Amino acid sequence: MKNLFLLPLLVAFALSNRTNAQIVETYDNVQIQMRDGEFLEADVYLPSGPGPFEVILIQTPYNKEAFTQLPMGVGTNIDGQPFAWVIVDWRGFYGSSGAASGSTRGQDGYDVCEWITQQSWHADRIGTWGPSALGKVQYDTAFEHHPNHTCAVPLVSHPQFTYDDYFFGGVLEVSKLQQLDALGYGLSPIVLSNVYYSNTWQYAENTTWTPNLIEIPTLQIGGWYDHNVDKMLEWYQAVRSNAAVAVQDQQWLLFGPWVHGGTGAAYVGSSNQGELSYPNAAGVCDVMAWDFFNYYLLDAVNNWQNTTPITYYETGINQWNTSTASTIGGSTNNVLYLDQNETIRSTYGAGSTSFVCDPNNPSPTIGGPTLAVGLQQGPYDQVSLLTRSDVKSFATPTLSQDLHVSGAVSLHVYFESDQPDGDIAIRLVDEYPDGRNMLINDGIRRMRFRTGYTQNDETFVSPGTVYDMVITLPFTDYTWLSGHKLKVLVSGNSDNRWDVNLQNGGTMYQAGTANTANITILHDQTYPSSITLPGSNDFLSVSNLDQPALDIYPNPASDKIIIETNETIEYIRIIDLSGNHVRELSGNHKEINLSSLASGSYLIEVVTVNGLIRKSIVKQ
Repeated sequence: MKNLFLLPLLVAFALSNRTNAQIVETYDNVQIQMRDGEFLEADVYLPSGPGPFEVILIQTPYNKEAFTQLPMGVGTNIDGQPFAWVIVDWRGFYGSSGAASGSTRGQDGYDVCEWITQQSWHADRIGTWGPSALGKVQYDTAFEHHPNHTCAVPLVSHPQFTYDDYFFGGVLEVSKLQQLDALGYGLSPIVLSNVYYSNTWQYAENTTWTPNLIEIPTLQIGGWYDHNVDKMLEWYQAVRSNAAVAVQDQQWLLFGPWVHGGTGAAYVGSSNQGELSYPNAAGVCDVMAWDFFNYYLLDAVNNWQNTTPITYYETGINQWNTSTASTIGGSTNNVLYLDQNETIRSTYGAGSTSFVCDPNNPSPTIGGPTLAVGLQQGPYDQVSLLTRSDVKSFATPTLSQDLHVSGAVSLHVYFESDQPDGDIAIRLVDEYPDGRNMLINDGIRRMRFRTGYTQNDETFVSPGTVYDMVITLPFTDYTWLSGHKLKVLVSGNSDNRWDVNLQNGGTMYQAGTANTANITILHDQTYPSSITLPGSNDFLSVSNLDQPALDIYPNPASDKIIIETNETIEYIRIIDLSGNHVRELSGNHKEINLSSLASGSYLIEVVTVNGLIRKSIVKQ
């Protein structure tokens, strides 16, 4: 397993500067000898002028030739900035593919720094930059403590190797693993041989958790739609208190409304992210990185030392905030409860909600912190999922005030299933007044791992027995605006981000017979399924979350449905799986004839004088 710890955890990042022009290397395909006699290949870019120059070093497994322009807004204008740039292919990759395994990534980084210091065009300082795997290797290099390695800017990355990097809630993030395999890392045999949390994983986590080895200033840059959120925030907090004393107050964190990048048009620093746009976040990461490098590499008098330690973007309200603390997590929680009629309330609910989960027809992944070429990345509208009978939604009433969350939202769910195993997938959503259901983040947990992830923890489900399980979502900082609704979508799977559970209780990640499961979520006083929101939202009282009940029955229905509510109905829409409005009725209808509709799942929208209520129905 030793070599496993040396591999990058993350995938490439789409470069933010895109033009047809290309930069030209000052020195092309330079051979740099490592301590074991092997050679790494590098390209060197020098601005015009007498020099010598301070250096920004980038180490990549994704081909140095892919840098047709320099990052951080430089583009092809290398003479318009003061630094020399050195871009090196990793050992075993592209131009360095001939270098056999031997030294670690960190040792190679140290040796590259040593080579740079011997060049006549180099002054005396080296900064490092790069996202994802290019960020991870900066930590590896920093841990080797080259005296000229002055500062680092790792983006959407962290140094620790952990079980839940691959098995979120005990479920393999299969799309990410396949993407890493496609990039040449070959991790599947190792990861799939360690599907339980074990001493092997514990050793990996312990030996790669080394905040005490940070001895240089860092600017750590992350995004709320990236898959590294939790690990980055945990690492930053640890570095603030465990890095070398001399640099503990020289650790900065920037978190914006950004995706990981690398699999679509969006990237760290772009305005457009998924189906949303954040113009006031465009390019902020480059501006701060320039200030950081200018201060530490050029002794610029730019007041960087007075920059607030944490700069973060509050999505939803879409504004920048700062903090002097080491974490922005809320210190208090609000607990709300799932209720019948697909609602979320301040007090215990009643009844239960059931759905059928068929592994042969799993609910699809739509956006989120994905890492695969075939999947959308970032915030996307989940409204199409509401027409599926295997996706159940629970929503607050229309909010009377802004609701702010800072931390990890969790769902404590009580459930029954008639199959020995299954998954419960959660999507946290903001329902806009215009009907969009925009994804904030998502998570999943495997029923057999409801008490833990070791092989000894593994216990299966028996029909007729109620179990409970907590699904914890990644940390988020988000505000639902007044007039919106907080919504949680509950399903049995999310394909193909995560492995689809065959629900047969057999050996995981092997072919087998798929069993259809009947899953029931209980939400009454005895089994109070609840959602915990980190933050202080005192207005979430009983009165503020009361809304008139609306019930639709029978469901499934063959010829008609009855709408039971004390609200005055203004109009009703019925929408099919393709999003087509197949029926629109104005007026206070309480009974609707479905006989002309084809069998299948539909979304019904009931607009009352107090707002819009959506429910899924099935026509038999």
